[in-house]
Amino acid sequence: MAPWPTLTPNSKTSELTHRSWDYPVRNFLGAFNYDRWPYGYGIGTTALGGQYVARFFNAKPPVVGVESGYGALVVEMGIGGLVLWIVMSLAITVSAWKVVKKLKGSPLFPLGFVIFWYALFLLFPATFGGIQSYEDFLLNAYFWLSLGVLFRLPTIALSTQFAANTTAAQPRRRWIR
Repeated sequence: MAPWPTLTPNSKTSELTHRSWDYPVRNFLGAFNYDRWPYGYGIGTTALGGQYVARFFNAKPPVVGVESGYGALVVEMGIGGLVLWIVMSLAITVSAWKVVKKLKGSPLFPLGFVIFWYALFLLFPATFGGIQSYEDFLLNAYFWLSLGVLFRLPTIALSTQFAANTTAAQPRRRWIR
């Protein structure tokens, strides 16, 4: 039997709905089964390296954790941490969208739009599915550096436009031989 029937929505053996929606939502809601969900267990308690730190200090590894990214935020920082994460994510994406709108019609618009799309994807669906995408050092560094580039793009576009206008406005000089 081919593996593709598990991804076909109308197949009897389809896992698409379970893997794309039911499982992540169930994991997110599972974060509220822990006693300390209002204020969390502390930053890093659901990180992948927790078992190594616990072994180094001869301590019992934490037994808390969920696979959902938003659920991991609830387990680590409580419901307030999740709310702050969503507020931060909304602030970043709204600010990035305002910059992208300023770039409309400029040659830098596609670059700005791709950076906005990456930020939107990383902060919302990828983090909801699992915090690993945000905790990845390369993806995180790329995210913050590209945001810096995005917020600088309007001044770059204006400086190139200003340079093009000043060279066009200068009169041509004729050299006498």
